Amino acid sequence: MPKPSKTKSKQKTPPKRKVEPETASITTKKSYWVVLAGVLAVASAILALSMGLDAVRTAILVIAVLVPIGVYGYIRVTPSNLSLSKRLTFLFIGASVIGFSIWAAFVLIGGVYGLTAMLMDALGSQFFITTSLVICLSAGAFVGELIGKNKAVQQRIFN
Repeated sequence: MPKPSKTKSKQKTPPKRKVEPETASITTKKSYWVVLAGVLAVASAILALSMGLDAVRTAILVIAVLVPIGVYGYIRVTPSNLSLSKRLTFLFIGASVIGFSIWAAFVLIGGVYGLTAMLMDALGSQFFITTSLVICLSAGAFVGELIGKNKAVQQRIFN
């Protein structure tokens, strides 16, 4: 008796798609943030001087521009193992709770020792409040980002 021949069923395999590399966004490059910070520092200094601000106000304005740019650049360039919504949660809590707490403590403690009144007289109350709040909120967002990178905190909050 002849042996039955084994025939392989010919199934067509779907053609494999080539994985196209993602095009890297310009905002994920450190050089972009360095150039942006430099251009904005020079532009804000020129603007402040053309408005007639003195050297101290110009320096504070430049710092108030550079701190958020630096924080946002750091956040954009550094990778994270968190999903976007979880990362934004840490940034929001950092900016709103930690950053505002830093600012409130600075204003209250400075008020006790007369530093806040002296700065408001020298800089103007609106200028002082706006720039100090921007700097403190950005610092709080940075602290929130650093807290969010801690594995123990991630497991405790998002268990």
